[in-house]
Amino acid sequence: MQIRPYRPQQDYRDVLNAQCDLYKINFPKFVCTPAFLADQAQRLRAAARRPFENGIFVLEDGLDFAGFVWVALRMDLQGTYGSIDQVYLREPYRRRGFGKLLMQAAHDFIRKQGITTARLYVTADNTDAVHLYEREGYHTTRLEMERTL
Repeated sequence: MQIRPYRPQQDYRDVLNAQCDLYKINFPKFVCTPAFLADQAQRLRAAARRPFENGIFVLEDGLDFAGFVWVALRMDLQGTYGSIDQVYLREPYRRRGFGKLLMQAAHDFIRKQGITTARLYVTADNTDAVHLYEREGYHTTRLEMERTL
């Protein structure tokens, strides 16, 4: 197993193909459409063109794609921070400690940019991810609430 920087020519299709599964994990009613994939493809190409603002790191098992993490540098009223936008592992690699490796790659990327804060969003029902992030030292700073009408 190794984590390495994203290579667009080699990894584009694997990362793009993971998008539907990633969103279905977090949003069970999600429907993956061609328009969604086109939007994700555009985001992925744009991120690859800006490697100092976007870190995408791939976990590979030999020659097999196992997962990835996508982190972006952002700024808001509280300052600059690293936003861990996507963490994904294919099913055979989940709950085996590989998420921690992906998180370490994201944290290293953020630190190398001189930034000391990392943030992420996760759906409450994605308990595996919530537990991973809590083990990595993340805590809740905001709550999003909704009501069915």
